[in-house]
Amino acid sequence: MHVILWVFILANIKSIVAQNLKGVAEWGSLDYVFPPPHSRQQAIQSGQFVPNNGVPIDIDIDYRSDNLPSRIFVTIPRFTTGIPVTLGYVAGPGNYIQPYPSYSWHESHGRNCDGITSVFRVAIDKCRRLWVLDTGRIGTQVHCAPQLLVFNLDTDTLIHRYRFPESQTRMGTSLFITPILDVKDPPPYGMCSDTMVYIADVQGFGLIVYSSRTNRSWRVQNKLFYPNPQFGTHTVAGESFELMDGTFGLALSPPSPNDANRNLYFHTLASNTENSVRLDVINNATAWDSNADNSPRSFQEIGYRPSQATAQAMDSNGNLFYGLETPSAIQCWDSRKPFTRENIRTIVQNERTLQFISGMKIVTNKKGKEELWVMSCRFQKIMTGTINPSETNFRIQALQIDELLGHRNRC
Repeated sequence: MHVILWVFILANIKSIVAQNLKGVAEWGSLDYVFPPPHSRQQAIQSGQFVPNNGVPIDIDIDYRSDNLPSRIFVTIPRFTTGIPVTLGYVAGPGNYIQPYPSYSWHESHGRNCDGITSVFRVAIDKCRRLWVLDTGRIGTQVHCAPQLLVFNLDTDTLIHRYRFPESQTRMGTSLFITPILDVKDPPPYGMCSDTMVYIADVQGFGLIVYSSRTNRSWRVQNKLFYPNPQFGTHTVAGESFELMDGTFGLALSPPSPNDANRNLYFHTLASNTENSVRLDVINNATAWDSNADNSPRSFQEIGYRPSQATAQAMDSNGNLFYGLETPSAIQCWDSRKPFTRENIRTIVQNERTLQFISGMKIVTNKKGKEELWVMSCRFQKIMTGTINPSETNFRIQALQIDELLGHRNRC
């Protein structure tokens, strides 16, 4: 049974029930648009679509011009076969995922490495570009090299492709899942020609850095990218599963004229720590070319949480938001202060609607207000095999930051 609730809040959010975000979309299971000459039944018969196999993981929001509808991009990684579309969008009321940029990019299921194989997360930048991180894997099988695809959101055409060299992957284990962007020359005065991308390798326990200016990437290693065995058991809404995932949540401190004054914040999924490293350390490609574990003391544990954390994002004021596993909540930390209990604030807690926040974005709406968007996916039920498609399993929720924090906009 497919269930979807659509509540459009893309421009204005006036009020909410205390301690809750505003619901945007809810699914029990996913369904898709199959453009002619393809059909849903044909996809089911061929095995390309197995109903109930898809799990949405990430979102990002494309606020287009006034005469075009906004789009909510959704990623559906191919954890297994039978998932017809791995990147799509919902553009209005309805119950289907529209394939992006078209169905033809997805239909080879790894047989054509010029298409899209499997996407965990995406990122939209200020230059109206969609950065797509394609793992190249379906389940545990590697079909293609991991790659970055960049699409022009005004034309929905591919404008850049970068395939990561084999030397920067851990053969058979690497899984590139989270891209974070730093556009150094944004509009209105910049040319959008110099973008740094920071990428989490969740199963290879590392970080990949890509420079669009030089069109090259390098691998960064540090012990803080590894999981902590003490936190390999995850409990969400009373159900437990085992997962020893490494580098997972990434966020950048607000822009600064000097990389030495900026940090990459990160944590592994199987841990209870938040960590940081200065951008000037990991942006030095030459240093990492010669030593994949360079400057180990530059990586710092900055604090501890009561349980594991999932996706995270930082707003323009330096507030770090992240999903907490137990309890099911969103917490917020003002990065000007020490990462300690008294400086961490639980801003939303809901054991029903915030079960495993797999995707989180800070998005600026058409009125210039920052919004917090989250995807929760009841991942514990996927891992334990207890998911019921007649229940609501996947939710997209959002709220303006000033509604969450007050007009001071500080945690």
